[in-house]
Amino acid sequence: MLQTEDYARALHEGASQLVGEPMEQQVAARLERQSVLTRPNPPLLVAVLDYTVIERPVGGPKVMRDQLRHLVEVGSRTRVHLHLVPRDVGAYPGLNGAFVLATPPDADEIGYLDNQLHGTFVERTADVRSLRQSWEAVRAEAVSHGQTIKMISEAAEAWT
Repeated sequence: MLQTEDYARALHEGASQLVGEPMEQQVAARLERQSVLTRPNPPLLVAVLDYTVIERPVGGPKVMRDQLRHLVEVGSRTRVHLHLVPRDVGAYPGLNGAFVLATPPDADEIGYLDNQLHGTFVERTADVRSLRQSWEAVRAEAVSHGQTIKMISEAAEAWT
């Protein structure tokens, strides 16, 4: 939801087994999903990012600078809240893997787990509750949206 095309491609090239057309399809799908954030009445997106996303050299300096500037731009939208977990935080539940919690307009909250093989929807109430507790623990470690935007802006300029 937050990646530039070059960053998504570099990430796939460095960390995925996909090559050629299958990789390009994945990159295109990632970019297409972002359109939900620019439509009229977009959903609220609250994302917590580990500090390593602003330090890990994915794609080189230009790709990183553009990616971080993109995060600042997307994070300036009123319905997008970004939060960084600082570098000095030790082990926390977010290190167990990425997940998404979503609340559809007319349905109960659901979860989504993504791994290297496929994504899995989580609908069982006890499992969604467990993800909600993990989310709260992750969010509790993160800095505010304003601090996050400042940290990302500074990191973007350091990638020159």
